[in-house]
Amino acid sequence: MNPRHVFGRAERRQALAFLAVRVLAILLAAAALLYAVAVTPGVPYHVRELFGSGPTPLQALLFAVMVLLALGPPALFGLQLIRQPKPWAWLFPIALLAHAVVIFLIFRFATPIESVHDLVGMPLWPVPAELERLVRFIAVFLVFSVAIAGGTAMLYAINRSYEPLRFLWWLLYAVVFLGFGYWVVVVLAATDNVTLLLRGDANPLSWIAISLWMLLMAFGASVLAERLAGVFAGTLAAVFAQVLLLVVTYSVAFLATEPKVLGPDSRLSALEFLLSASRNEYGLSDLQLFLRYAAAYVAVMLLLTFAQYPVWVAYSTRRFARKPSPAPLGSVPADEAAGAGSNDAG
Repeated sequence: MNPRHVFGRAERRQALAFLAVRVLAILLAAAALLYAVAVTPGVPYHVRELFGSGPTPLQALLFAVMVLLALGPPALFGLQLIRQPKPWAWLFPIALLAHAVVIFLIFRFATPIESVHDLVGMPLWPVPAELERLVRFIAVFLVFSVAIAGGTAMLYAINRSYEPLRFLWWLLYAVVFLGFGYWVVVVLAATDNVTLLLRGDANPLSWIAISLWMLLMAFGASVLAERLAGVFAGTLAAVFAQVLLLVVTYSVAFLATEPKVLGPDSRLSALEFLLSASRNEYGLSDLQLFLRYAAAYVAVMLLLTFAQYPVWVAYSTRRFARKPSPAPLGSVPADEAAGAGSNDAG
């Protein structure tokens, strides 16, 4: 359905105004959350160091823009893959790769080279260093972006239950990209931060488990984002999903990460290493570790929700269409039903 045939000039203005106000609000909310994270005592030092010694609201706003640009578009790609599988069956991988390249260029020239190496490791291959950084960044970033796309795709496929098999397109690309990521990050590069923190020196099962963790987080964020945008129904179900996902994702993260990062006699787990407030404050109890994970879960879930919200609120602007589809979301539109009937008759 061509939007030009549905939206007149007045309807487009109304939809754009509706979208712009909400995107601006969500950007400011993301900036406020990031600033609160930067100045709150007890935040993991890995996160606090990203903001430097003196975080400012402007710095938080710039970080918020980067977060929305990095985590938002994959949600759109996942939604389009399910809604329009014919063109997006081949556009989806191209879009993810192009987006990863753009984010690499932003990240590469907006941060010190040390930060790039912290993420992807030092160059090792007999190729130009910049090319190696690009390939290794894409391999890492695709693991995140394909999971975000999967969260949106899964939610839309569940609610558009008459076409659930379209989700298999995402599953196919997820296998390809996750396999590529494992080959580059673990097999070829043996990136120390990854092999140290994932269970079993980052064996395939721990790689699958951490990918599942990201997919579950993205799905939970999709549930919250579409509820804020008012696309589907089920607020109580969305709240219940967040509580359930807190427990499930903690269990998956525990199974995916290394319980003894410093050797067989070590008591320091990867989760404690990631969530501790400083390098000198290890030794958290199980309850303290879970509570710190819960706080991190809320922050990450909100950031993912803010990043996905513009996609769902843009989808919700169909309400301003001059000739909106009479079929409610979740049922077969009349034109599709008629097409299916004619195909059966043929």
